[in-house]
Amino acid sequence: MGAALLQQLTPAQRKTLAAAIFTGGIAVAGGQSLQHEVRRAQKEQQRLCAEVEQKESGKAKRPKVAVDEVFAGRLCTILGICVPGILSAESGLIGIQACLLLSRTWLTDYISRIEARAGRYLIAQNFPQFARLLAVFAGVAIPAAVVNSGLKYMQKRIQIAFQRRLSHHLHQQYCSNRAYYAASTLGGLTNADQRITEDVEKFAYNISELYSYTFKPLLDVILFTRSLSRSMGYKGQLALYVYYLFSAGALRKLSPPLALMTAQESSLSGGFRAAHQRLVAHAEEVAYNDPPSGAAEQLILNQHLYRLLRHNQLSAFQRFVQQVFDGYFVKYFASVVALLVYAAPIYFREPAQRGSRDDITQDYIRSMRLLQNTSKGVGDLVLVYKRITGLAGHTSRVAELLEQVRKLSSGDALTTHRELYLRNVSSKDLKLSGSEEEPDEDLVPANRQEGNTIVFDKVALNSPDGTALVRQLSFSVPHGQSVMIMGPNGSGKSSLFRVLAGLWPLQAGSITVPGEGGMFYLSQRPYLVSGSLRDQLLYPQPPRLVWEKTSKATKAKFAHLAGVTLGEQELKEQLNTCLAAVELDYLLTRGKGWDQVQNWSETLSGGEKQRLAMARLLFHNPTYAILDECTSAVSADGEVKLYGACVQRGITMLSIAHRPALKKFHSTIVHFDGTQAGQGWSIEKIENKDKE
Repeated sequence: MGAALLQQLTPAQRKTLAAAIFTGGIAVAGGQSLQHEVRRAQKEQQRLCAEVEQKESGKAKRPKVAVDEVFAGRLCTILGICVPGILSAESGLIGIQACLLLSRTWLTDYISRIEARAGRYLIAQNFPQFARLLAVFAGVAIPAAVVNSGLKYMQKRIQIAFQRRLSHHLHQQYCSNRAYYAASTLGGLTNADQRITEDVEKFAYNISELYSYTFKPLLDVILFTRSLSRSMGYKGQLALYVYYLFSAGALRKLSPPLALMTAQESSLSGGFRAAHQRLVAHAEEVAYNDPPSGAAEQLILNQHLYRLLRHNQLSAFQRFVQQVFDGYFVKYFASVVALLVYAAPIYFREPAQRGSRDDITQDYIRSMRLLQNTSKGVGDLVLVYKRITGLAGHTSRVAELLEQVRKLSSGDALTTHRELYLRNVSSKDLKLSGSEEEPDEDLVPANRQEGNTIVFDKVALNSPDGTALVRQLSFSVPHGQSVMIMGPNGSGKSSLFRVLAGLWPLQAGSITVPGEGGMFYLSQRPYLVSGSLRDQLLYPQPPRLVWEKTSKATKAKFAHLAGVTLGEQELKEQLNTCLAAVELDYLLTRGKGWDQVQNWSETLSGGEKQRLAMARLLFHNPTYAILDECTSAVSADGEVKLYGACVQRGITMLSIAHRPALKKFHSTIVHFDGTQAGQGWSIEKIENKDKE
């Protein structure tokens, strides 16, 4: 039967059929090969991200990023933060954007009518009417230009407004209950800096762009369909929309996992950035052993760079394949269908009913202009899934950030911090009596309470690897009777201070601490705030320039940070006294007095930084000072003067130090032996001390 059919075909038809079969075979084989290459690229991307994902999620499986109910719920939550109410400024910006979009669609329809009439008058050689329409066109172009620019401007305004709302919300939670410490030091959130800055910015950009690329095409399709119905009717346009629906389904099947690719790219970018930040933070330690440590760091950075660039290359290949199909089905072949839809009714009419050449020209110009805009609008709606899936990746990153920061800063933050400590810092929890596992002996449940003095009662400490350091630690720090802690490295001294401050969870025993503001901590590496010399002593009060530029509403919210209410002259006198007590008064003459702003971390030496931190302590004059080797970089004589200044101010100290000359400023010495034998500590009373 097939042979008989072939015999009936002409030679030209046989050649055409053979060419079609040959082309189809190549297309099928090429499609299968292309599909294989896309799948191979996706598997390689998963391998590249495996290590980063493992670092971010531990043993937990990373949730799939997709456009589903989870995405919709997360997006609604984030938008609830970005647009807090109907009467909010953000809601007003969205309303203005909607009005501009309506104006642009109406102007496009009006301009298409002008162009059609101009084409009619030109064909008819009616130049006076043609010139009049050109003048009208030039006048309409003015509001059209304003509206087009206004759309881009309002899109940027919406992006900025959303970014500000999200960032303020994150800052409020990130800086509460020491969530920033749990995120960075306890491993509660990887690449927090990138997520709060870059991820939030990308989300705000994509959501503001999606609004314009969804609402405007929808308006175009609705209004232009109505205008085209006068010349083409609704049946012809229905065929075009059926084609677009078919194309949308086909392209959706061919689309790569854009949401997952976006999330993976952000993760790899964060890892590359973190590798550079780690080198900056530890530049001195690396430099001491360079060579060959510099070469080792180069290999590490290159590996992160390779992962990121290779992933981007594979993503570009998948997007290239997708864009080929998008361009063909949505742009070029859609134009063929649109021309067929327009020409078919004219072709099947009787010649006498087709109208004059002028009418056909006018109708053709206007219809083609509207069809182009309608096709573009429908095409944008068809391809909106690409933007939504890309948005899903950014939504996933921002939602995970919001959820984790909320968890770290919530009312149950202590439980969360404890879990992070046990997961990422300590490999072993203390087993108390009554627990399912075999308990350690003589341990009592943890209890933290407020009181007038610092008291440790039967406190137990483990090293991060689970080794017992201290058991049954019991001593108090009464007012006016300072306590000094001495011992070798790794014996638990700094761990005790972290537990005292609440940075690490108390696992066994009882600790009594003064209320808020009763203790002031100084570490071995002092923190110098970005600001003036005055700001270094006033910290943790906000820098003066920051406070002056803060709005009244924000000042009322943070009134407790206003700090001292002294007059300017009295404040300078106290600051001068504190700076002279630590022998740093020469800093006033080195620069422009108290208002000089420098990069203090680079300008000052290690000893100067520690003395400046001691001046900060003297200014605030707390009841208790918790000093963790805070004068280790100061000379022995200078260290004695600093401790003497604290005693003269009536500050009770709980300090970690090694120099015997400092014993005379303390009433009790607690020795940590670090031998893991016995309880790991002993107490020495200091008699007849000569305080200076």
